[in-house]
Amino acid sequence: MHLVKTMIILLAATSAFDVHAVRWFEIEMIAFEQKASPLLREDFSLEHAEIKGNRKRDLLTDGYNAQGQQHCLNGDSFFDPRPLSVKLTSKNASWLCTDSADYMSKYDTLPLTPFAPAQEHMDNIYLLAKEQLQFDNTVSKLKRKGLKPILHTGWRFPEQSKRRAPFIKVFAGKRFPVPVSYHIADTVTEQGYVSLLPKKPQAMPSEHADNWQIEGLVKIHVRHYLYVTTDLDIRYEIETGDTQIARMSQYTRVYSGDMHYLDHPKLGIIFQIRKYQH
Repeated sequence: MHLVKTMIILLAATSAFDVHAVRWFEIEMIAFEQKASPLLREDFSLEHAEIKGNRKRDLLTDGYNAQGQQHCLNGDSFFDPRPLSVKLTSKNASWLCTDSADYMSKYDTLPLTPFAPAQEHMDNIYLLAKEQLQFDNTVSKLKRKGLKPILHTGWRFPEQSKRRAPFIKVFAGKRFPVPVSYHIADTVTEQGYVSLLPKKPQAMPSEHADNWQIEGLVKIHVRHYLYVTTDLDIRYEIETGDTQIARMSQYTRVYSGDMHYLDHPKLGIIFQIRKYQH
């Protein structure tokens, strides 16, 4: 009987040790627009397949929504969550800044850093609070060089294999309008005039596409080393006023504590992965 109790205690202790033995990390990243170069001759008009990934996690939407709600609570009428028809008929009526309102839809340009409360735990993946970020000086240096940061954020995450690690949804910058060609293609298709469409297949936006300046997925997994998979679409305007999309796809082995830089003619990313409580 004593032997059985001893084995149970040892198994419980081993299980508790295994839970806490999982290493945790945090990533901090800055994404910024590259300066336009007259020497650039690359053609980014090539259409790409939609970025896809299993086990996607969206950490940013709640942060952006929380900031919009705070603007609403501060009396900013731009973030009044009521429908336009209600606003027009009830101009002087007060409004409620509910938690369930879609403040994301109000943004023309997203804030640089999505809001998150300060947390210190290893229960689940979570966004870093602004005061937990360490690259404010780097953001200032980029601005002094005439570069425009469009995202400064980070999150904490456990060590996971490539198969189990989630893709983190990343989006930032200004909202681009849906191209007129998409509306034309939709209308022609609905009315049955498929033959009028261009012969070249068009990349149609998903049903709920927001068309942010950068959109995509970032995945970090561990296999002896840290590996970062980055797939981002970068929207930008060309001289004709049309919108084009460039793709940044990189797979990088990194070391914790080192500063790393991902380079693309349209976008730069500075990031660091740090050990958390180990």
